[in-house]
Parts: sequence; C-alpha cells; structure tokens
Amino acid sequence: MGPIPVSVHFSFLFLLYFTYTWTNDLQEAALLGLGIFCGVLLHETGHALTARKFAAADVAISIFVLGGVTTYKPPTGLSAGRRFLIAASGSALAIAGALPVLLAGRSDLITNQTFGLVADGFVFAGLVWGILNWIPIRPLDGGQMLTSALQIFLPDRGANVAKVISVLFTGGIAIWLINSGQTLFAMYVVLIGAIGLRNDPGTQPRVDRPQPQPQSRSETENDPPPQFPL
Repeated sequence: MGPIPVSVHFSFLFLLYFTYTWTNDLQEAALLGLGIFCGVLLHETGHALTARKFAAADVAISIFVLGGVTTYKPPTGLSAGRRFLIAASGSALAIAGALPVLLAGRSDLITNQTFGLVADGFVFAGLVWGILNWIPIRPLDGGQMLTSALQIFLPDRGANVAKVISVLFTGGIAIWLINSGQTLFAMYVVLIGAIGLRNDPGTQPRVDRPQPQPQSRSETENDPPPQFPL
C-alpha cells in the first residue's frame, strides 16, 4: 500500500470460517470477510501513517485472524505523547471511516445485498471493534494509550501502573462474561490479556542485542524505549 508493505497471515482464513457459521452461505461469508478485511486494514493504516509521520522506520502491516498489527522501528526519543497518538489513531481513523457508512443506512448502495454485506463487515470491524479496542487492556490500543498517558505523568512507574490496571480490567470483564454465560468470550479476553502480559512493561530489555528489532504496536510499542550499545 504505497510505501507500506501489507501481508495477510493464513490464519485470516479462519475468519471466513467464522463468518460462514453465521451465514451458512459461502458467498455471504466471503462478502462479510471482505468488509471486515477493509475495516481492519483502515484501522492499521491509521497506526502506520501516524508512525511514519513521527519518522518511524520499517513500518509494515499484517492482517491475521484476531485483527491486525502494525510494526515499526521507533525513532530515537519517541515521546510517550506521540506513542499515545500512534495507538489512538487506528481506531480513530476506522471509526471515522465506518460512521458515514453506518449513517448511510438504507441508501440504494447499502440496500444492495452485495454491497450491504460488505458494508456490514466494514462497520463491524471499523466501528464496533474500533470502540472495543479502546478498552484499557494490553495489548489492545486502549492498553497502549493508557500506558503512554501514565508515562507522561509518571515516567518511571506509569508502565507498571498500566499493567496492574490492565490485569484488573481483564479479570473483571472475564468474570462478568462468565456470570453472563459467555465462557468462550471470557477465555478470549483472558487470552488477549495474557498476550499483553507476555511483554512486561516494567521489564528492562536486554542490552546485548546487536541491532534494534521492529516493535509491535499491539504488544511493545509503549514499553520503555530499548537501550542498545553504541
């Protein structure tokens, strides 16, 4: 996509299986999947363009079954405020793109079955997932935004405070889902939270790496800036 490489992981095919279980129609499942793909791509484009605006290098997008991820090498001294903007820009652009489609409602274009199904998938990925992505759970955008916001005011302790808040939100949402009979979704939330904890925001990186590695927006973007030997 211009200078930004975009890859699609084979696991995205599982999304088509899920949409097929909803529709029981292969063509409808493919159209919904296309809409979801476009919504996820727009979301990741927001992250990618903002990262490039702040001089990040090697910006790339990957789409997979759970959504997408934007990776990049941050420039030296990338501030917590700019990391906040990078994290927030994905959902912001996706919501801005999905709202006009939602408001179009029953227009001639949307009432067409083919375009309507694509629009449904696009609105779900852009609007619904965009809003949910702002929940303050790492590695969701909301967790990254919370970490960056706290690091602005608490440079030394902000990442660890965000980690505790993320754990509390993960546990609270999981318990609420279990009590509501949504055990499968509860397991999904716990999985997402576990992925976020895999990279402890309070852990200092190794200093014996020969070269900086691309950072994943959804997992490591808000960790303390890596320190590498000269």
